[in-house]
Amino acid sequence: MADKRNVVEIIEEPTPALANHAIARCARAFQDAYREQIEKNGFKTDAMKKACEAYRAALPPLTNRENCRDFVACIAHGILLGAVDDKNSGKLLYAAQVALAAVGAEERSQQLAGYAVYANLTESEAVRVKKFLPQRSRNA
Repeated sequence: MADKRNVVEIIEEPTPALANHAIARCARAFQDAYREQIEKNGFKTDAMKKACEAYRAALPPLTNRENCRDFVACIAHGILLGAVDDKNSGKLLYAAQVALAAVGAEERSQQLAGYAVYANLTESEAVRVKKFLPQRSRNA
């Protein structure tokens, strides 16, 4: 049997997903926008539209690895709530995948830059600096 409760009532229930701060922030934006629009004109369709917009606006920026993971978690949670439609969910997840690859490439580039500096040092300087560099794996 389908749940007859309002989506805001469902989102207010404590769930393990809300332990993630990014999901909690998106959920709060959703709730606040929904309530505000209901109080403004009472139309559930308008309220749901504004709530979905607020949810998407609260998504974390795709600027680092942790934010990318939070973004994916928020998209998954948003799909379950109906805040992110199926039509756009694939595009948003692909954007997160591309951003995560870019973040990984940037991290690798920074690490290699450190090794390049290390390679240009004299032998005595290299001995002093070596203890501060991360250990390379044998497979790298």
